[in-house]
Amino acid sequence: MQGANRRYDIIPWAAQNAVHPVTKMVRGEGIYIFDADGQKYLDFSSQLVNVNLGHGHPKVIKAIQEQAEKLCYIGPHFTTEVRDQLGAKLAEITPGDISTAFFTDSGSEANEIAMTIARLVTGKRKIMTRYRS
Repeated sequence: MQGANRRYDIIPWAAQNAVHPVTKMVRGEGIYIFDADGQKYLDFSSQLVNVNLGHGHPKVIKAIQEQAEKLCYIGPHFTTEVRDQLGAKLAEITPGDISTAFFTDSGSEANEIAMTIARLVTGKRKIMTRYRS
């Protein structure tokens, strides 16, 4: 199989003309992902740790289906019973007196909140960073 059609997508963290994806992935099972030719690849990154319980895990699929029947998505400025339960569990198992969590849906939002928290805790306004951090 030829590499993926790059006409319609942008690959992050790469010079676009230099990126040539190996192939199009079509499914996942456990720790593996498969291309359209049936070639199996070990998924070392768990797809950026988004499927760290494995591809196609029956309990995860069931939970997604049950939640989708109720509410597919809700922004971080609302709350849900599931979010409350997860927050309580995180407060229970995290070290020290950490009792709050921020549930985010993007890395940029996570970075923004991390800076906000750092400013609240330190009282300082300046933040040092580095390129691509």
